[in-house]
Amino acid sequence: MSALVGVLCLALAGTALAQEDLREISAHEADDHKVAQIRFVHRGAKRIKGETLRSAMLTQEGKRFQRRFFRNDLSGLVNLYYSKGYRDAEIVRKLLRLDTKNRVHIHIEINSGALWTVRALTLVGGAPFAADTLRAQVGLRAGAPLDYGKVLEGERQLQVFLNQRGYPHAAVRNEWVEDDRASRSTEVVFYINPGRKMYFGVVEVENLDQLYTRKELIERYLHFEQGDLYNPEQLAKSREQLAKTGLFRSVFLLTPETGDSLQPVVVRLKERKRISLSAGAFFSNIEPRVGGVVQHNNWLGRGARLSLNAGWGKPEQGVTASFTERNLLGTGADLVLSAGVTDKWQPTKQQGNPNDQRQVALLTANDTVLEGILSFFGEATTREYIRTATFNYLAVEHLWKAEATLTKSWREIYQAQVSISGEDSRTRPDPSERIDYAPRPLDPGETGSDETTDADDLFGDSDFDFSGKGNFSAQDEVIDYSDGKIPVTADWLRILTERERSVNLKTEFLRDSRDDPFAPTRGALLRLTGLYAYSFILGRHQTYVIDGEAAFTYYQPLSRRLVLALALQGGGAASLRERRALPQKYWSAYGGEGSVRGVEYDAIHVPGGGRLGLNMRGELRYQRNNFGLVGFWDRAQVWRKPSQATWWGMVDGYGLGLRYVLGFPLRLDVAFSDGSLDNRSDEKQWWRRLYQRKRFYFSIGQAF
Repeated sequence: MSALVGVLCLALAGTALAQEDLREISAHEADDHKVAQIRFVHRGAKRIKGETLRSAMLTQEGKRFQRRFFRNDLSGLVNLYYSKGYRDAEIVRKLLRLDTKNRVHIHIEINSGALWTVRALTLVGGAPFAADTLRAQVGLRAGAPLDYGKVLEGERQLQVFLNQRGYPHAAVRNEWVEDDRASRSTEVVFYINPGRKMYFGVVEVENLDQLYTRKELIERYLHFEQGDLYNPEQLAKSREQLAKTGLFRSVFLLTPETGDSLQPVVVRLKERKRISLSAGAFFSNIEPRVGGVVQHNNWLGRGARLSLNAGWGKPEQGVTASFTERNLLGTGADLVLSAGVTDKWQPTKQQGNPNDQRQVALLTANDTVLEGILSFFGEATTREYIRTATFNYLAVEHLWKAEATLTKSWREIYQAQVSISGEDSRTRPDPSERIDYAPRPLDPGETGSDETTDADDLFGDSDFDFSGKGNFSAQDEVIDYSDGKIPVTADWLRILTERERSVNLKTEFLRDSRDDPFAPTRGALLRLTGLYAYSFILGRHQTYVIDGEAAFTYYQPLSRRLVLALALQGGGAASLRERRALPQKYWSAYGGEGSVRGVEYDAIHVPGGGRLGLNMRGELRYQRNNFGLVGFWDRAQVWRKPSQATWWGMVDGYGLGLRYVLGFPLRLDVAFSDGSLDNRSDEKQWWRRLYQRKRFYFSIGQAF
């Protein structure tokens, strides 16, 4: 019946081919023609999927036909069936056809035959281990399909079992005997020779006097000691751990032949250069940045690392020195101690504070609009005017920081980190810039004309001084703030400067399954961060802060050259003391190279600081040889409260990028924003406004 079905399938296939005007040809005639299709016809049940069969062939759709490869493919298909237990499999017929476009269509008819099984599993040798113990290591049982892959896996498991129990020279081989064609079964025999039981002997470091690394450091990464039961897996793990230190260009653990049961081990190492110097640069249409690192990777031969990292240019510059102790106390964790000073520039937006007498005095003395409101409408309207005003300026944070970080990695893709730091920061307006002053236009309905408070005691506090000569420096010339620009004078520096000291406890969990950290094409990265801080703002108050962040990136190959990259990052911070202000260093802000291309660095912020933020990014990456093309879209926003968070009103950046791989990707992006942060006149043509909003980014590595 199955044979009849196969013949009918082949007949139907032949009819379809005839309808497509295909001409039957020989393998010699098919040579060098492109293969359009490879189709399989199965007699009886379909034992192996067509895609599995195609992947086992050298002949591939879309490539040239080579008859010498095709002959090997036919043998390989039969062997594939043999390995799955179909020992009677055969190629019944093959058809090569040529269409009107001179493309080859291949049709192969396969008869898998009956499935063979294991009649008996026999173990020969293996003393001193019991037969049942050894049999438990083999994944075969009587009556199971005769799968050659499982037979080889059973052989490997027996070998590993014996090696781990001190028999490094164990030999295991399999043999199939006594085929029974009537029952389609065979007996599988494993011949086991454990050999001599061995123990680790003396460990010798070759050419130790020529190595800078100390012997005790090398021994710290060995997972065996003299006298331990010999285990090749311990050798492999030791070699892997020595290689991961980054101290050596090559690592070999040799086991010379010996006549007794003690196996000596020779460690052969070739060291890397100890001192390294690196430099980098980043260019955009705003300002270039340069940086450099001087690093000693094997201080005093103990494997410790000393480094000095310095950078210059906005938005961040500074210098940090660090010390790294690897494999602390043999735990596999790394301890990093660091200290440094950093200057960081960030756009900041503050709200007016009618309770700050210095601020009120300066505004009243220099804002002609406010002066008129004070004269005609009274205290309530004046207070509201100041409260709704905003000061938008470029702030620079000067930060001194000392930190201790403990990092532990496991299973190649997981990492956990805990750190404690002490920080002293001063955040103030950049004196070289101006403050954008934006008071709310006066609502005629909010006149407050019924106020009778004397202007000399506007807020019921005789300490306020509106003469311009009280608690702030007298100005030789009155500057009218109503034009929206305030120079950063000594008075405004004192008003807007925030000095804060804090102790931070930070934890982080990382899961990284990416195939490459610089140019990933598949995998994912998950990062979860939590922070608890005690913060003391000098001259104001103290508070406790919690801060959390989650970031996830995912890379999905869509084809051989096309990759979809997605990133999602969000976080929030809060002060645990009710009505206590959140220090500026914990405010959320987005914009620029690391979050939303097309807008200025950290330009996405809200007055008084954002407590909650969300950033989404997407890239479609096309790479052909060394050249690549990327289309991207970034989107982000920050909010004061969770109730304010909406999808609408977020800021977008989008554009195109070029990539050139020179061992690592060189990246050039041109980005545009949606204009939601742009104050330019809408009267200009849309293309001119778009052109004026463009920004360029050049750096090393992918954007994320």
